Amino acid sequence: MTVLFGTEEYFEQEMLRHLEISRMGKWTKEDEISLIYSILENEILYDFVCDEKVRIECLKNLAYADKRLRIKDYRPINVNEKYSLV
Repeated sequence: MTVLFGTEEYFEQEMLRHLEISRMGKWTKEDEISLIYSILENEILYDFVCDEKVRIECLKNLAYADKRLRIKDYRPINVNEKYSLV
């Protein structure tokens, strides 16, 4: 299944991918998710060139993905594969 850029699913996958790559060790899952959320939010706000309506929609979807990841437990499979949410 293809996930479209800017959707909740896209941001959820991006956050999971960053979590798998970074594996910060001593940090809690919430701290790691907060850091990744902040990085993606800054990219959307300052680096992503788009219409303001698209920017707002992306920020909303990022917030939804953030909330979903904080509620669910995740189990990364492999960086090159899809992630399993439990």
